[in-house]
Amino acid sequence: MSKKIEVVKLKNPYVTVEGSFGGNQGWFKDMENKFKGKTINGFGCGLIGASDVLLHILGTTENVLDKNLNSGIKIGKMESKTGGDLNHRLSQSVARVDYDKYIQYMEKHFFRILPKLGISGVLMAWNLNMYFLLNRKKIKKITGGRYWARWAVLPQNILSRIKEMLSNDIPVVLAIGPGMFRKNKLTFYNKLNGTDGSIIFKPITKTKDHYVTVTGVEEYIVTSNGSNGNKQDRIDDSNSKTMLEISSWGKKYYVNYSDYIDYVKKNDNYYFSNILYIKKR
Repeated sequence: MSKKIEVVKLKNPYVTVEGSFGGNQGWFKDMENKFKGKTINGFGCGLIGASDVLLHILGTTENVLDKNLNSGIKIGKMESKTGGDLNHRLSQSVARVDYDKYIQYMEKHFFRILPKLGISGVLMAWNLNMYFLLNRKKIKKITGGRYWARWAVLPQNILSRIKEMLSNDIPVVLAIGPGMFRKNKLTFYNKLNGTDGSIIFKPITKTKDHYVTVTGVEEYIVTSNGSNGNKQDRIDDSNSKTMLEISSWGKKYYVNYSDYIDYVKKNDNYYFSNILYIKKR
């Protein structure tokens, strides 16, 4: 049996596009500009992650985009203010057609991606800070605070910084580095409920050289493995387990944080595998 001992999640629901869990770069492969569509489909994970972070923080694309450049994109109805602040939230799922326009705008103006390269974490942070600077008055009015971003934190601080950002209702872009000249990949899991009441994390797919967005941290203590099911699919024999809830390709998955650290140590480094740290002031 496994017992959940701590959960840290975003305060508001994460971006959903007609029922998805975050955006999906694969939606753009058949866009009219075939070359751009192919580039976003293959290398647009950073673009999606950074754009979704802004959309989550500000609530609607009308808040994110300059009104003069909005091109008629109108997404979601605004709910009433809560807690005395001005942080409006999406009250319904974003329409695909509007989300597509939003991502193409953000790629053109802030998160330009390159074929075979995508966008680096440093450039992602730089361009976010440009956005935060240019829109500081609007952001202050909407959220009650100001934001500042940087790429990478000390390895021993990655988990604590993720929890800090989630507590401030800021999604966390996490890089799974390229692991150049290495074939190993990081496993993604689905979370299931076992017939004996246990929680099962079932391996679904593997990847590397990819950005995902962390939306929650779930920590467990393991009291036993249970008597049924495939032991490898369950939380293992260690006393505790930390799982990151993530958005990738428009779906919800989980990453074992220990797996992530092992992947970085054996296959990559903490420059390419790290987080986009955003501080709310």
